[in-house]
Amino acid sequence: MWWSEDEYNRVDLIPPEFEEHFGPQGAAVVKAYQDGKTDPGWGQDKFMPRYEKGLFAPSRLATASSMGRPPFAFIMRSLRLVCIDIDGKNGGFDNVGKLGMLPYTLGERSKSSNGYHLFYKTSEDAWDGELGFAEFKDRIGIQQGVDFRATGCVYHWPNQRWNHHPIAELPQHLKDMLRQKYQAAEASVSVIMKTLATEDQEEIAIMHDNLIEDLARPIPAGRRNNTLFAIGSQLMLADVPGWETLLNDRALQVGLDSDEVAKLIRNVTKYGANA
Repeated sequence: MWWSEDEYNRVDLIPPEFEEHFGPQGAAVVKAYQDGKTDPGWGQDKFMPRYEKGLFAPSRLATASSMGRPPFAFIMRSLRLVCIDIDGKNGGFDNVGKLGMLPYTLGERSKSSNGYHLFYKTSEDAWDGELGFAEFKDRIGIQQGVDFRATGCVYHWPNQRWNHHPIAELPQHLKDMLRQKYQAAEASVSVIMKTLATEDQEEIAIMHDNLIEDLARPIPAGRRNNTLFAIGSQLMLADVPGWETLLNDRALQVGLDSDEVAKLIRNVTKYGANA
């Protein structure tokens, strides 16, 4: 894979190549912490008023590291860019090839140096006054160990370095794949929301039982994280009682370690409703 052979030695906080892809108030960033959390207020429902007030401006970041380089996260809806986040320790190197050809593009090594963030531009033109750049949405586990970031956060830590490629266009085959996945997800969400809207407790109970049965089905080793995220998102959206405990127990049962389980539940909580 070309990205594993690249030279990563650029120390930019925000690469100058990003500038032509900024939203009207520039790039939006938010302070990040060692435990993986960020400052709040960047979610879809709160983002735009704060962005318009300049509360996500890079100049507001406190210099919190010994190098004077603060850890932060890009809020991707402020950029006409998307990111393919490859996590080597979670099987990303083995599975990213399933996405098809990925052209050379601007990228950075991950914090652990066991992964990569590859940035691609889209053909999206219009800035949405409520959503920002939101032609595509985040897709956690587009393949095992590979996440797609389009409206959420991409972390940048002081030790991360950039390569030297210009930003390439997101390939059409990936745009088509994402749109197909969004349509399938929207159909599942529609069924859940329609069932909840009936307020028929028997129908809702049947739906809950079916989702819990889905959670208990066999999961191939290479699909554990993706499958659990998908089912967990449906459990949360359907308001299944104790869904976090059910998901936690099943994840441990199929072999995820405690750190992976905690990350899984955080991702479902953050992104599951839009996944």
